[in-house]
Amino acid sequence: MDTLVRIRHRLADSSELVVLISFLLVFLFFSIRAENFLSLVSLTNILTIASIKGIFIVGVAMLMISGEFDLSVGSILAVATFVFALSLEAGMAPLLAFVFAMAVSAGLGGINGLIVIRTGIPSFIATLGTMLAFRGIARAIGGADFARFTGEMPALFTGLNGEFTFINRLAEPAGSARMAIVWFVLFAVLAAVVMSNTRFGSWVYATGGNRAAAIAQGVKTKNVIAVNYIVTGVLAGFAGIVQFASRPAVDPLRGEGWELTAVAACVIGGIWLSGGYGTIVGAMLGMLLLQMVEQGLILVGVDVQLFQATIGLILILAVISNTYLSRQ
Repeated sequence: MDTLVRIRHRLADSSELVVLISFLLVFLFFSIRAENFLSLVSLTNILTIASIKGIFIVGVAMLMISGEFDLSVGSILAVATFVFALSLEAGMAPLLAFVFAMAVSAGLGGINGLIVIRTGIPSFIATLGTMLAFRGIARAIGGADFARFTGEMPALFTGLNGEFTFINRLAEPAGSARMAIVWFVLFAVLAAVVMSNTRFGSWVYATGGNRAAAIAQGVKTKNVIAVNYIVTGVLAGFAGIVQFASRPAVDPLRGEGWELTAVAACVIGGIWLSGGYGTIVGAMLGMLLLQMVEQGLILVGVDVQLFQATIGLILILAVISNTYLSRQ
Protein backbone atom coordinates (compact mmCIF):
# COMPACT_ATOMS: atom_id res chain seq x y z
CA MET A 1 0.00 0.00 0.00
CA ASP A 2 2.84 2.39 0.87
CA THR A 3 4.38 1.70 -2.52
CA LEU A 4 1.14 2.60 -4.29
CA VAL A 5 0.87 5.81 -2.28
CA ARG A 6 4.44 6.77 -3.19
CA ILE A 7 3.76 6.11 -6.86
CA ARG A 8 0.59 8.16 -6.68
CA HIS A 9 2.45 11.06 -5.06
CA ARG A 10 5.24 10.81 -7.63
CA LEU A 11 2.77 10.95 -10.51
CA ALA A 12 0.87 13.83 -8.92
CA ASP A 13 4.11 15.82 -8.61
CA SER A 14 4.89 15.37 -12.31
CA SER A 15 1.92 15.98 -14.59
CA GLU A 16 4.08 15.37 -17.67
CA LEU A 17 5.02 11.87 -16.51
CA VAL A 18 1.48 10.49 -16.77
CA VAL A 19 0.90 11.80 -20.29
CA LEU A 20 4.42 10.75 -21.34
CA ILE A 21 3.73 7.18 -20.25
CA SER A 22 0.40 7.28 -22.08
CA PHE A 23 2.11 8.70 -25.16
CA LEU A 24 4.73 5.95 -25.22
CA LEU A 25 2.13 3.20 -24.75
CA VAL A 26 -0.05 4.55 -27.57
CA PHE A 27 3.02 4.99 -29.79
CA LEU A 28 4.06 1.39 -29.13
CA PHE A 29 0.54 0.11 -29.84
CA PHE A 30 0.23 1.82 -33.23
CA SER A 31 3.82 0.96 -34.14
CA ILE A 32 2.84 -2.70 -33.84
CA ARG A 33 -0.73 -2.63 -35.13
CA ALA A 34 -0.74 0.12 -37.80
CA GLU A 35 1.05 -0.54 -41.05
CA ASN A 36 3.26 2.38 -42.16
CA PHE A 37 2.78 4.20 -38.83
CA LEU A 38 6.54 4.54 -38.49
CA SER A 39 6.97 5.77 -42.05
CA LEU A 40 8.38 9.25 -42.66
CA VAL A 41 5.15 10.51 -44.20
CA SER A 42 3.11 9.34 -41.22
CA LEU A 43 5.39 10.72 -38.51
CA THR A 44 5.92 14.08 -40.20
CA ASN A 45 2.20 14.37 -40.81
CA ILE A 46 1.56 13.89 -37.09
CA LEU A 47 4.18 16.47 -36.16
CA THR A 48 3.09 19.10 -38.67
CA ILE A 49 -0.64 18.96 -37.94
CA ALA A 50 -0.07 18.77 -34.18
CA SER A 51 2.30 21.73 -34.42
CA ILE A 52 -0.23 24.03 -36.08
CA LYS A 53 -2.76 23.27 -33.36
CA GLY A 54 -0.05 23.24 -30.72
CA ILE A 55 0.91 26.84 -31.46
CA PHE A 56 -2.35 28.23 -30.10
CA ILE A 57 -2.65 25.55 -27.43
CA VAL A 58 0.37 27.19 -25.79
CA GLY A 59 -1.83 30.21 -25.06
CA VAL A 60 -4.81 28.09 -24.05
CA ALA A 61 -2.60 26.18 -21.59
CA MET A 62 -1.37 29.37 -19.91
CA LEU A 63 -4.94 30.63 -19.70
CA MET A 64 -6.25 27.41 -18.18
CA ILE A 65 -3.46 27.36 -15.59
CA SER A 66 -4.61 30.85 -14.58
CA GLY A 67 -8.09 29.40 -14.05
CA GLU A 68 -9.81 30.67 -17.19
CA PHE A 69 -11.08 29.26 -20.50
CA ASP A 70 -11.23 30.52 -24.06
CA LEU A 71 -13.69 28.72 -26.31
CA SER A 72 -13.33 31.36 -29.02
CA VAL A 73 -9.80 30.50 -30.19
CA GLY A 74 -11.05 28.63 -33.26
CA SER A 75 -13.17 31.61 -34.26
CA ILE A 76 -10.30 34.06 -33.68
CA LEU A 77 -8.16 31.84 -35.89
CA ALA A 78 -10.76 32.09 -38.66
CA VAL A 79 -11.12 35.89 -38.39
CA ALA A 80 -7.35 36.45 -38.42
CA THR A 81 -6.86 34.17 -41.41
CA PHE A 82 -9.61 35.93 -43.35
CA VAL A 83 -8.14 39.33 -42.52
CA PHE A 84 -4.71 38.16 -43.69
CA ALA A 85 -6.02 36.55 -46.89
CA LEU A 86 -8.24 39.48 -47.92
CA SER A 87 -5.51 42.02 -47.12
CA LEU A 88 -3.04 40.15 -49.31
CA GLU A 89 -5.54 39.80 -52.13
CA ALA A 90 -6.25 43.54 -51.92
CA GLY A 91 -2.58 44.27 -52.56
CA MET A 92 -1.30 44.95 -49.06
CA ALA A 93 2.36 44.09 -48.45
CA PRO A 94 2.65 40.59 -46.92
CA LEU A 95 4.44 41.73 -43.77
CA LEU A 96 1.95 44.56 -43.22
CA ALA A 97 -0.96 42.16 -43.75
CA PHE A 98 0.60 39.84 -41.20
CA VAL A 99 0.97 42.61 -38.61
CA PHE A 100 -2.59 43.74 -39.28
CA ALA A 101 -3.95 40.21 -38.73
CA MET A 102 -1.92 39.86 -35.53
CA ALA A 103 -3.30 43.17 -34.25
CA VAL A 104 -6.85 41.97 -34.94
CA SER A 105 -6.11 38.71 -33.09
CA ALA A 106 -4.73 40.61 -30.11
CA GLY A 107 -7.80 42.85 -30.14
CA LEU A 108 -10.22 39.92 -30.12
CA GLY A 109 -8.28 38.28 -27.31
CA GLY A 110 -8.35 41.57 -25.43
CA ILE A 111 -12.14 41.77 -25.85
CA ASN A 112 -12.44 38.35 -24.22
CA GLY A 113 -10.29 39.45 -21.31
CA LEU A 114 -12.20 42.70 -20.91
CA ILE A 115 -15.57 40.92 -20.80
CA VAL A 116 -14.40 38.37 -18.24
CA ILE A 117 -12.65 40.92 -16.02
CA ARG A 118 -15.22 43.71 -16.13
CA THR A 119 -18.43 41.67 -15.96
CA GLY A 120 -17.40 38.76 -13.77
CA ILE A 121 -19.16 36.36 -16.15
CA PRO A 122 -17.54 32.90 -16.01
CA SER A 123 -15.04 32.67 -18.84
CA PHE A 124 -16.63 29.47 -20.15
CA ILE A 125 -19.90 31.34 -20.79
CA ALA A 126 -18.30 34.60 -21.89
CA THR A 127 -16.09 32.98 -24.51
CA LEU A 128 -18.89 30.69 -25.64
CA GLY A 129 -20.69 33.89 -26.60
CA THR A 130 -17.67 35.44 -28.31
CA MET A 131 -17.02 32.14 -30.09
CA LEU A 132 -20.36 32.55 -31.85
CA ALA A 133 -19.88 36.30 -32.36
CA PHE A 134 -16.39 36.01 -33.82
CA ARG A 135 -17.48 33.13 -36.07
CA GLY A 136 -20.21 35.44 -37.36
CA ILE A 137 -17.57 38.09 -38.07
CA ALA A 138 -15.55 35.53 -40.05
CA ARG A 139 -18.61 34.66 -42.08
CA ALA A 140 -19.41 38.33 -42.66
CA ILE A 141 -15.98 39.48 -43.81
CA GLY A 142 -15.60 36.38 -45.96
CA GLY A 143 -19.04 36.75 -47.50
CA ALA A 144 -19.82 33.20 -46.31
CA ASP A 145 -17.40 31.94 -48.96
CA PHE A 146 -13.77 30.93 -49.35
CA ALA A 147 -11.04 33.56 -49.44
CA ARG A 148 -8.01 32.74 -51.56
CA PHE A 149 -4.69 34.35 -52.31
CA THR A 150 -4.07 34.06 -56.03
CA GLY A 151 -0.87 36.08 -56.34
CA GLU A 152 2.73 34.94 -56.35
CA MET A 153 3.68 33.24 -53.10
CA PRO A 154 5.65 35.74 -50.97
CA ALA A 155 8.83 34.82 -49.12
CA LEU A 156 6.92 35.29 -45.88
CA PHE A 157 5.01 32.08 -46.60
CA THR A 158 8.26 30.11 -46.63
CA GLY A 159 9.27 31.50 -43.27
CA LEU A 160 5.87 30.80 -41.78
CA ASN A 161 5.31 27.27 -43.03
CA GLY A 162 7.71 26.32 -45.80
CA GLU A 163 8.64 22.70 -46.46
CA PHE A 164 11.70 21.01 -45.01
CA THR A 165 12.66 19.49 -48.33
CA PHE A 166 15.88 17.93 -47.03
CA ILE A 167 13.87 15.96 -44.46
CA ASN A 168 10.87 15.16 -46.61
CA ARG A 169 13.02 13.56 -49.31
CA LEU A 170 14.80 11.18 -46.98
CA ALA A 171 12.32 8.43 -47.82
CA GLU A 172 9.54 7.45 -50.21
CA PRO A 173 6.78 8.44 -50.06
CA ALA A 174 8.03 11.89 -49.19
CA GLY A 175 7.35 13.38 -45.78
CA SER A 176 5.38 16.53 -44.94
CA ALA A 177 7.57 18.30 -42.39
CA ARG A 178 7.09 22.09 -42.38
CA MET A 179 8.19 25.19 -40.51
CA ALA A 180 5.14 24.90 -38.27
CA ILE A 181 7.14 22.35 -36.25
CA VAL A 182 9.83 24.94 -35.54
CA TRP A 183 7.32 27.60 -34.51
CA PHE A 184 5.57 25.09 -32.26
CA VAL A 185 8.80 24.19 -30.48
CA LEU A 186 9.90 27.84 -30.17
CA PHE A 187 6.62 29.00 -28.63
CA ALA A 188 6.39 25.97 -26.35
CA VAL A 189 9.95 26.41 -25.06
CA LEU A 190 9.47 30.16 -24.57
CA ALA A 191 6.21 29.65 -22.68
CA ALA A 192 7.71 26.85 -20.56
CA VAL A 193 10.61 29.11 -19.58
CA VAL A 194 8.25 31.98 -18.75
CA MET A 195 6.01 29.74 -16.66
CA SER A 196 8.83 28.11 -14.69
CA ASN A 197 11.47 30.83 -14.39
CA THR A 198 9.76 34.21 -14.28
CA ARG A 199 7.66 36.22 -11.86
CA PHE A 200 4.84 36.33 -14.39
CA GLY A 201 4.74 32.54 -14.51
CA SER A 202 4.45 32.41 -10.73
CA TRP A 203 1.61 34.94 -10.92
CA VAL A 204 -0.22 32.75 -13.44
CA TYR A 205 -0.04 29.73 -11.13
CA ALA A 206 -1.05 31.84 -8.13
CA THR A 207 -4.00 33.34 -10.02
CA GLY A 208 -5.32 29.91 -10.92
CA GLY A 209 -4.46 28.19 -7.66
CA ASN A 210 -5.94 30.60 -5.10
CA ARG A 211 -7.01 33.95 -6.53
CA ALA A 212 -7.96 35.49 -3.19
CA ALA A 213 -4.57 34.58 -1.70
CA ALA A 214 -2.81 35.87 -4.82
CA ILE A 215 -4.58 39.23 -4.55
CA ALA A 216 -3.67 39.41 -0.85
CA GLN A 217 -0.03 38.90 -1.84
CA GLY A 218 -0.20 41.81 -4.27
CA VAL A 219 -0.60 39.86 -7.51
CA LYS A 220 -2.55 41.86 -10.08
CA THR A 221 -4.66 38.93 -11.15
CA LYS A 222 -6.78 40.96 -13.56
CA ASN A 223 -3.66 42.00 -15.46
CA VAL A 224 -2.46 38.40 -15.57
CA ILE A 225 -5.77 37.24 -17.01
CA ALA A 226 -5.87 40.09 -19.55
CA VAL A 227 -2.34 39.33 -20.78
CA ASN A 228 -3.12 35.63 -21.11
CA TYR A 229 -6.24 36.34 -23.17
CA ILE A 230 -4.27 38.60 -25.51
CA VAL A 231 -1.48 36.02 -25.86
CA THR A 232 -4.05 33.32 -26.58
CA GLY A 233 -5.68 35.48 -29.26
CA VAL A 234 -2.35 36.30 -30.91
CA LEU A 235 -1.24 32.65 -31.01
CA ALA A 236 -4.62 31.58 -32.41
CA GLY A 237 -4.27 34.10 -35.22
CA PHE A 238 -0.67 33.07 -35.83
CA ALA A 239 -1.65 29.40 -36.07
CA GLY A 240 -4.28 30.25 -38.68
CA ILE A 241 -1.83 32.24 -40.78
CA VAL A 242 0.77 29.47 -40.54
CA GLN A 243 -1.80 27.01 -41.86
CA PHE A 244 -2.81 29.45 -44.61
CA ALA A 245 0.83 29.82 -45.70
CA SER A 246 0.90 26.19 -46.84
CA ARG A 247 -2.63 26.16 -48.28
CA PRO A 248 -3.58 29.74 -49.28
CA ALA A 249 -7.34 29.41 -48.94
CA VAL A 250 -9.65 29.81 -45.96
CA ASP A 251 -13.33 29.04 -45.37
CA PRO A 252 -15.68 30.42 -42.68
CA LEU A 253 -15.49 27.16 -40.71
CA ARG A 254 -11.70 27.21 -40.38
CA GLY A 255 -10.69 26.24 -36.85
CA GLU A 256 -14.18 25.10 -35.85
CA GLY A 257 -13.96 22.54 -33.05
CA TRP A 258 -10.29 23.27 -32.39
CA GLU A 259 -11.15 24.98 -29.12
CA LEU A 260 -12.44 21.68 -27.73
CA THR A 261 -9.35 19.87 -28.97
CA ALA A 262 -7.25 22.49 -27.18
CA VAL A 263 -9.06 21.98 -23.88
CA ALA A 264 -8.81 18.22 -24.28
CA ALA A 265 -5.07 18.38 -25.00
CA CYS A 266 -4.48 20.54 -21.93
CA VAL A 267 -6.50 18.30 -19.61
CA ILE A 268 -4.89 15.15 -21.00
CA GLY A 269 -1.53 16.88 -20.47
CA GLY A 270 -2.26 17.28 -16.75
CA ILE A 271 -3.66 20.82 -16.50
CA TRP A 272 -6.45 20.99 -13.95
CA LEU A 273 -9.79 22.43 -15.03
CA SER A 274 -9.83 24.46 -11.82
CA GLY A 275 -6.47 26.04 -12.67
CA GLY A 276 -3.26 26.43 -10.71
CA TYR A 277 -1.59 23.24 -11.85
CA GLY A 278 -0.05 21.81 -15.01
CA THR A 279 2.71 22.57 -17.47
CA ILE A 280 3.18 23.70 -21.04
CA VAL A 281 5.17 20.55 -21.80
CA GLY A 282 2.29 18.39 -20.58
CA ALA A 283 -0.19 20.22 -22.81
CA MET A 284 2.09 19.83 -25.82
CA LEU A 285 2.45 16.10 -25.18
CA GLY A 286 -1.33 15.95 -24.89
CA MET A 287 -1.70 17.53 -28.34
CA LEU A 288 0.83 15.16 -29.87
CA LEU A 289 -0.98 12.22 -28.26
CA LEU A 290 -4.33 13.25 -29.74
CA GLN A 291 -2.87 13.72 -33.21
CA MET A 292 -1.05 10.40 -32.99
CA VAL A 293 -4.32 8.68 -32.04
CA GLU A 294 -6.08 10.22 -35.05
CA GLN A 295 -3.31 9.20 -37.45
CA GLY A 296 -3.10 5.72 -35.95
CA LEU A 297 -6.85 5.13 -36.17
CA ILE A 298 -6.81 6.11 -39.84
CA LEU A 299 -3.96 3.71 -40.59
CA VAL A 300 -5.61 0.89 -38.63
CA GLY A 301 -8.73 1.38 -40.74
CA VAL A 302 -11.06 2.68 -38.05
CA ASP A 303 -13.78 5.05 -39.24
CA VAL A 304 -12.47 8.61 -38.82
CA GLN A 305 -15.87 9.57 -37.40
CA LEU A 306 -14.96 7.57 -34.30
CA PHE A 307 -12.07 9.95 -33.57
CA GLN A 308 -14.33 12.35 -31.67
CA ALA A 309 -15.60 9.47 -29.56
CA THR A 310 -12.02 8.42 -28.86
CA ILE A 311 -11.08 11.95 -27.79
CA GLY A 312 -14.07 11.99 -25.46
CA LEU A 313 -13.05 8.70 -23.87
CA ILE A 314 -9.44 9.80 -23.44
CA LEU A 315 -10.60 13.11 -21.95
CA ILE A 316 -12.86 11.39 -19.41
CA LEU A 317 -10.03 9.06 -18.38
CA ALA A 318 -7.67 12.04 -18.07
CA VAL A 319 -10.10 13.94 -15.83
CA ILE A 320 -10.58 10.86 -13.63
CA SER A 321 -6.82 10.42 -13.41
CA ASN A 322 -6.19 14.10 -12.59
CA THR A 323 -8.92 14.09 -9.94
CA TYR A 324 -7.51 10.97 -8.32
CA LEU A 325 -3.95 12.26 -8.28
CA SER A 326 -5.00 15.68 -6.95
CA ARG A 327 -6.31 14.01 -3.78
CA GLN A 328 -2.88 13.07 -2.56
